[in-house]
Amino acid sequence: MRAEHVVLVVAAATLMILVVLPLASLIVGSVVDGGRPTLEHFREALRGRLYVQALWNSLVLGAWTAALSVVIGLPLAWAVSRTNVPGKRFLHFTAVISYLTPPFLTAIAFVNLFGPNAGLVNRFVRDVLSAPALTFNVFSMAGLVLVTVPHTFPFVYLLAASALESVDASMEESAQILGAGRWRTAAAVTLPLVAPAVLSGALVAFVNAIALFGSQAIVGLPGRVFTLPTRIYALFDYPPQYGLASALSLIFVAITVAALYLQRRYLARRSYVTVGGKGGRPQLVDLGRARFAVLAFGVAVFVIAVAAPYLTLLAVSVSKSWGLTFWQNLTLQHYRFVLLEYDVTRRAIVNSLMLAAGAATLAVVLGSLVGWVDLRTTAPGRKLLDYVSLIPLGLPGIVVAVALIQFWLALPIPIYGTLLIILLAYTARYVPLGVRSANAAFRQIDPSLEETARVTGAGWLRTFRSVTLPLARPGLFAGWLLVFVPALQELSASILLFSSGSITLAVAVYNLYETGALKPVAALAIVTMVIITAAIALATRLGRGGAGVSVAQ
Repeated sequence: MRAEHVVLVVAAATLMILVVLPLASLIVGSVVDGGRPTLEHFREALRGRLYVQALWNSLVLGAWTAALSVVIGLPLAWAVSRTNVPGKRFLHFTAVISYLTPPFLTAIAFVNLFGPNAGLVNRFVRDVLSAPALTFNVFSMAGLVLVTVPHTFPFVYLLAASALESVDASMEESAQILGAGRWRTAAAVTLPLVAPAVLSGALVAFVNAIALFGSQAIVGLPGRVFTLPTRIYALFDYPPQYGLASALSLIFVAITVAALYLQRRYLARRSYVTVGGKGGRPQLVDLGRARFAVLAFGVAVFVIAVAAPYLTLLAVSVSKSWGLTFWQNLTLQHYRFVLLEYDVTRRAIVNSLMLAAGAATLAVVLGSLVGWVDLRTTAPGRKLLDYVSLIPLGLPGIVVAVALIQFWLALPIPIYGTLLIILLAYTARYVPLGVRSANAAFRQIDPSLEETARVTGAGWLRTFRSVTLPLARPGLFAGWLLVFVPALQELSASILLFSSGSITLAVAVYNLYETGALKPVAALAIVTMVIITAAIALATRLGRGGAGVSVAQ
């Protein structure tokens, strides 16, 4: 067998274990009951009042979140890319930090602010302003949207900003020469050209919104606003209903596939070419005094999405009694409890760092194998391998967890409740990021460099290790970081797969929240964000240093 055949077999076998077989088990589990074929699970999922309402709530949440993500993300992207608004770095920083903040921590913060009875803002409005009609109940659909949008609008912002920077300036200049003002040019020329990016961002926002378990459990369950993730989670109470959970999970997948299909069908009808041969960088729009209004909009987004959650969690974590006079009750006891007395914390920190690093490494290694087979060989089945690796892109974390449970419980291998099954879940869910990153990195490398090494007598493994990997290392590290960050704060899959010995940091925060200990929860939330920030900074520093050494060599 040639080297490419060995790599193809290894990559195919790995994807089979990570993706294909668990997904097949999910499908079989949804149509089999007691060894007999049945559609009863789907009938219950599509007719039962509890599950139909959960499906409707998920769709409503996704639609509102996607719409508001466009309303917030698109103006910010346009302001940063095309105007003279001050504080562009600040606006970009707002979007990045909003994305990096775990949604369940935002939900916990807003519960402390807008809880019906004890929320700080509600107490101030009710007791100080004597305006109870102005209070806001976070335990509602509106509350769910409020805590979800800060995590999803960055998708629209990042994709729209990239598209706006790529638009051929000659198209806008032509419209202005024909008499169109800058506002009309933006509405009639620029906006339609970046529609694919905006639509893609809205789709990603929709899919992410309906898949988040933590925020939907923290905010939705107390207000009896049930969604598909929370209903699937409830089905694992004793006795677990695996068949119904599998059916609901497949409905989840169908929603994602339908959204992707509608997007492709819409985009296929029009042309959206934005990069021409004579394009230049467009002139920035002078907003005049309006630039301060745009900046104020960005500051408002920062306050709601970043400042309010972090300051609230910090204030709660250092106060003895959460209320208007908390400055008189400062304490570090809650940090002492979660760091020194609550033994779960240390175990959760170690587990989360190990799992995130392991999943990122495995995803990038597997992505490198798939990318190399796809771009550097003519092996049959290489395109299929690439397509299979992208399947988890549309699978929510809780669906991946259900699929793995169905698959591994059917085998005489006791890995349920261990770190291994969580590692498999993380790797399976984020392997598309590793594949896309490796694919992009390998496309930038001239194949003649590898061919030269092979001609001089180097085998495939030595060529791959000595030539391909060092040149692709910066891109591969970017992919590693793309997997490491979400894996470190992952909750949707972990909540169904953990045990006391394999608990993760996100699960520890959620479990502590369920006990009602809001102040220790706030302290653990701050600790979580410090760990995430420190891990990202350290990984980035090591990656840049390593990349520099590789290039120099």
